[in-house]
Amino acid sequence: MDRSPDDYIDPVQIERELAAIWATIDGQQKGGRGTVTRASMSNVMIFCDGEAQALDAANRIPLLVQHHPARVLVLALIADHPGDDVRAWVTAHCRRTSDGTQLCAEHIELRFGASSAERAASVVRSLLIADLPSAMWWLSPRPPALAGAVFDAFAPMAEQIIYDSVGWSDPPRAVLAMTRWAKSHRTVIFNLAWRRLKPWRRILAQSLAPTLVPGALQRIDAIELRHGPHALPLAWLLLGWLACRLGWQPRQGIAKTGDQLTWQFERGTGRSNAGGGNPRPIQIKVHRDNEGAALIDQMRIAWHGDGEQPAGSADYRHEGHYIRHFPSDPALLPSSIPAPEQRLEQMVAAQLAHRAGDALFTDAIAISEAMAKVMKAKDAATLSQ
Repeated sequence: MDRSPDDYIDPVQIERELAAIWATIDGQQKGGRGTVTRASMSNVMIFCDGEAQALDAANRIPLLVQHHPARVLVLALIADHPGDDVRAWVTAHCRRTSDGTQLCAEHIELRFGASSAERAASVVRSLLIADLPSAMWWLSPRPPALAGAVFDAFAPMAEQIIYDSVGWSDPPRAVLAMTRWAKSHRTVIFNLAWRRLKPWRRILAQSLAPTLVPGALQRIDAIELRHGPHALPLAWLLLGWLACRLGWQPRQGIAKTGDQLTWQFERGTGRSNAGGGNPRPIQIKVHRDNEGAALIDQMRIAWHGDGEQPAGSADYRHEGHYIRHFPSDPALLPSSIPAPEQRLEQMVAAQLAHRAGDALFTDAIAISEAMAKVMKAKDAATLSQ
């Protein structure tokens, strides 16, 4: 979807251009079958850093609005954008349903520099459909809460902010910034990494269920996890979820090298440990591979015996489109669960339907914040994606 300088318009012309697009669509429809419907379930702002990312966002919009019809506004921050100028571009995406109805969604783009972010925000505010919810998809690899004034200009207009922590270069700093921002705002935040982790959460819950391995959850004392480049935030969030479900609290975090990280957790006194009385700490090691996809590749969870139940372990591997489970107990059968690759726009569309937030995700990021706090500053600085 290439642009030439002549394609851009002044923001004051946006509504006129949209009206012209709708008039053209209506004209093409006259004399034919079916009707044209302007479909919008929400306002969706997509924040991008740079021209390449803005074009990538534009290419994702047709599938996004197919799953979640919306008025979409691409907000492209261009580093070398001249002065305080804000330039705009508009189009519409249409598809025909089985009954002949043509559903169309509006697509508006703004390009601006850092010095004109406030002006761009004013333009966006005037374009939001008032009776619809508004969300911001933060496509930029920068953590939203660390983007400064640019994030602050647009965030107040969104009831939900959707971001992706995969690829963050400094996870401890970013996790702390996002959780602190969320605590001081009523806006719902959601990390797409959480949706990617759904197969992992399912297979861990199923394979470690008390009906299969009685008492194993209360006796876990070691976890070893291996992930690909840029996937440390995935591992961080998965461990945060496991810790919050089992009542663990982090006590120490050390980055031994650029590709190895260790945590020590201690058991709390919540219901997951009722009657356990187990003082043993939980040792967690995280390793990063230098090659491969941004995924959690392998995980091993081990637990000690207690006189009544034997020691044991479970291995997990991400193989193709499945996560496979291999128990150490020969009486238990291996299992697997589908882990299909998901496009970003499909995950975003699915999340836009859940505007109330996710309590379990909120609990998981609270533990993730605690994990960041116990990471020594000098060690956090050595972490490499």
